Amino acid sequence: MKPWCRITAVMGVSNTSTDLELAPHEQDHSVDEAMVPYYGRHGCKQYIHGKPIRYGYKLWTGTTRLGLWRWSNSSSQLRQCLTRTVAAFHLYFDNYFTSVPLLEELSKRKLFGTGTVRENRLPGKPLLDNKVMKKQNRGYFDYQKIKGSNIIALKWNDNNIVCCLSNEAGVNPIHSTKRYSRKDKKIVQISQPHVISLYNRNMGGVDRSDENIAKYRISIRGKKWYFSLVSHCIDLAINNAWLLHRLWGGEHDLLKFRRSIAITMLSQHKKRKDYNRSHASATGIQNDALRYDAIEHYVIPQEKQTRCAECHTKTTTRCRKCDIGLHVK
Repeated sequence: MKPWCRITAVMGVSNTSTDLELAPHEQDHSVDEAMVPYYGRHGCKQYIHGKPIRYGYKLWTGTTRLGLWRWSNSSSQLRQCLTRTVAAFHLYFDNYFTSVPLLEELSKRKLFGTGTVRENRLPGKPLLDNKVMKKQNRGYFDYQKIKGSNIIALKWNDNNIVCCLSNEAGVNPIHSTKRYSRKDKKIVQISQPHVISLYNRNMGGVDRSDENIAKYRISIRGKKWYFSLVSHCIDLAINNAWLLHRLWGGEHDLLKFRRSIAITMLSQHKKRKDYNRSHASATGIQNDALRYDAIEHYVIPQEKQTRCAECHTKTTTRCRKCDIGLHVK
């Protein structure tokens, strides 16, 4: 039995829901690892040194630039997720993934890719040596086109030497960015190639999503090893909903938004009113999320007459969910 079989259905529903336009599509997507905290005993638990969450399950996650979650899967299912990605998307990843064969495969699938790369994955030595690069002014860069492909390899001299590959972005236009100079003891402007600017702008989606989830993570502890993974899926869905709420002009911060979800869920199970009274109240629920969700708003009969919330005449029927008097028509 596969270790993930107990939660495959939950992960599948979560991934499918974001594919069905419940999260907006954007061209730029970042792919990175996300850690789900778990301190029990399980064969899938990992330890990663230097991470904010060192012990737990590692998931490969795809998000948009703003942190909208698109999918999460184990490493064995990562390739399957990438192969179903729609053409013309631009994927950003770190040096764990980036290589010339990967970008060539993405080009065949009509996908764009940009990422930092380890120097030992570059064919030959197409770029200047690091010792030579460090002697140049800060902001200096060197680039070459990989022979027989449309892939650009680039080195940029920043605090450290940054090496990256891309099959879509190039060097131009040259941007300007601010850095602190220890030598001059002030902020200075240095040159930044276009491919580096794109990578910095679009790569942080997974980290932004992790930051939002870590603020108010579900803290209920379960006895099963998969409970933290299920609660992580709920946290991801709430984070997506909050980001969409903000994109559509909502003003709630993350804490207030999570509270409103809890209040809405609890209000569905509140104690019903006593309809044996002759003058029952017609106020009903005040939560707009329940009033307009279009789910299970059934008109049912009641023993005593109440006032219809719409026309204010007497009625012997009411909405089962809103708990108010209501005519059928």
